[in-house]
Amino acid sequence: MRKYMLKAWATIDPVYDKLRNFTSIESEEKVSVFRVVVTKYRGPRHELSDGNIIVNGDYLVRIHLHNIRLLQHLAPVQSSMRRTLLLYQMVKNALPKLAKFIQEHERSHEIKGICGVTMLNKIVERLGFEIKPVTNPIYRLMKFCSQTPIHYIATGTIGDMFDKRRVSYLFMSKKQLYKLLS
Repeated sequence: MRKYMLKAWATIDPVYDKLRNFTSIESEEKVSVFRVVVTKYRGPRHELSDGNIIVNGDYLVRIHLHNIRLLQHLAPVQSSMRRTLLLYQMVKNALPKLAKFIQEHERSHEIKGICGVTMLNKIVERLGFEIKPVTNPIYRLMKFCSQTPIHYIATGTIGDMFDKRRVSYLFMSKKQLYKLLS
């Protein structure tokens, strides 16, 4: 069942890319890790640990893990611990290219940072992202529903998928990204 879901997803994914106007950010292994788009933030105010404040209307780079490509790349790896370590390393290795994308973007001076929505809370904190709760119950449910099939395809389990609190915002200021990479 998971194999068929993965195949269907791989077929639909390029269309989704075109509709959302994503730019791919690759790792050193030439695997598309992120899909990004510069957007105006719509959500509650968040104060980050470095003092930056994200408010409605700020320009942010919205990141999405390129799940289908990552799952295809990591499929041969049997150990879930090893897959997690490889994913961590791939994301870490793609951060310099993400910084370059921001520096070269026409709105570079207006971009305040990076944002996304994740269920991978433990990994992203180690990479320097800050986790903030998704407080809007409708948005949290919508994101939970969209990420649950991805979680199932990736892990084959449904046991821990129903903890809706796991859906979180992730943020990193542009300043923090540059500091991490210097």
